[in-house]
Amino acid sequence: MAIGAIGGWMFFRSDGDEQEPIVVGSTATPSMLDPGGAFDAGASALMSNLYQSLLTYEPGQEQPVPDAAESCAFTDNQLTVYRCELREGLTFSNGREIAPEDVKFSFDRILAMADRAEREDADDSIPEDEKFAFAGPISLLATLDTVRVDGQDIIFELNKPDATFPFIVASTAGAIVDRENYEELEPRTDGKVDGSGPYVLTDFEPDQYAELAPNPDYDGVAEVSEYPIRVEYFTETEEASAEEMLARAWENGEIDVNDGKMPPEVMAELSQTARDYRFTESTGASIRALGFNTREDAPMHDQALRQAAAAVLDREAITRRVQENTVEALYSLIPVGFTGHSTPYYDRYINASPDALREELEAAGHELPVRFDLAYSRGAANHAEAELIERQLEADGLFEVEITHYPWSEFVPTIYGPQPYDAYIIGWRADYPDPATFADQLVGPGDGLNTGYTSDTIGELINQTQAEPDRARAAEVFRDIDDRASEAASIVPIWQDKRITLSAPDIAGIQHLGSNSGVWRLWELHRI
Repeated sequence: MAIGAIGGWMFFRSDGDEQEPIVVGSTATPSMLDPGGAFDAGASALMSNLYQSLLTYEPGQEQPVPDAAESCAFTDNQLTVYRCELREGLTFSNGREIAPEDVKFSFDRILAMADRAEREDADDSIPEDEKFAFAGPISLLATLDTVRVDGQDIIFELNKPDATFPFIVASTAGAIVDRENYEELEPRTDGKVDGSGPYVLTDFEPDQYAELAPNPDYDGVAEVSEYPIRVEYFTETEEASAEEMLARAWENGEIDVNDGKMPPEVMAELSQTARDYRFTESTGASIRALGFNTREDAPMHDQALRQAAAAVLDREAITRRVQENTVEALYSLIPVGFTGHSTPYYDRYINASPDALREELEAAGHELPVRFDLAYSRGAANHAEAELIERQLEADGLFEVEITHYPWSEFVPTIYGPQPYDAYIIGWRADYPDPATFADQLVGPGDGLNTGYTSDTIGELINQTQAEPDRARAAEVFRDIDDRASEAASIVPIWQDKRITLSAPDIAGIQHLGSNSGVWRLWELHRI
């Protein structure tokens, strides 16, 4: 069983027929495999294959459809009560039958862990390094009040109207876990999974690989694949970046599907040359942004300082000189492809001059240059990007910036902890195909990047969009939110990615692998 074509391994189907695994390369390593404790893109991608939610998305569809549920619907005109009927006969990979109580538990524990983190943050008797740092998807559940069970039904009671709640249920925030194998107040960290998704996890080594076998007991909308999957994760070493490691593996034929980021110059060359491989490109649903800690004791607390930083940031230089035009400069919190997209960060700051900014900041009592620390972690050309942003911010004498690279395992918990960095460069991926995943989560009550920024006005505008079931009709309000976000500049968008996926000629299905829904459909991959 240890003999295989790649890496000396092979999966076997239960009927004894061999199927050579499809090897997928990725640079999006998951922080953990517990949907209650993880909110990063790598974790969400892998977990969408291992866990089942009540709802999901089919390829090409941007509306949730039943998966673990027979049906789901709002039961009131105010959009505050959402009811789902759980499909009968579903089982976890450990063989235990899924009950409505498991669904309730899965949502309740996210609320409970977030509450624990908030309590410990306010408790001065607990040393800072011993406080519970929670980095789970609590921002997605900002409108959830209580969850009740009624027979086979699960009833979600919301604290205000929320037309986006079905999208939340369809995300990995709604992933169903086994209440007998997951703690209420602690994320599971043993590297094991008890889920009911299209795949079961057979082996996992953090930052290295995940091995998945088709789940013969899966009962949902996806078509169960006959092919096992091995996801190879590429991380930064002392000799090379994660992107360079992935590029080497692709060049050496070590992977069948390349769904990660390679160095920008490699990506640019591949998109322009003749191909002996399959290639898909589409507008991505991920953005790169500069986030600021806006709390009173933070050096960038003053909005005028953040506005000055937004004004001197040269996105075109970053996308051209660092990212080799493999991404698009972004002047909106809501990216291209989502309702409400506009260009407020361009319109507001295009005519700002360094001299005028200097006069304004000095008049406000700031001693220039203002010093702050800028943290960053993984990402394509991450070091070069951070260095260029540092030079841009310092060029006119307004700021003195100290950039520091952190490993991902330290970077994420610190951002979501009680004392985040002064500023940080980070990616944000759509959790669902609606502009609320950017507007509500980034500048709304959810505070998805933990900047500490709040606005009653933006909050009221978000309430308006949440009460509108026709999402197209909410476009103008989203543009208003985006404009106000550009004024606050708690988050400054830098670029929007292009999703580029490559595969060997004998692999099909890569066009369905990813979409704005956030679901990573490994089960769509097959050999031809």
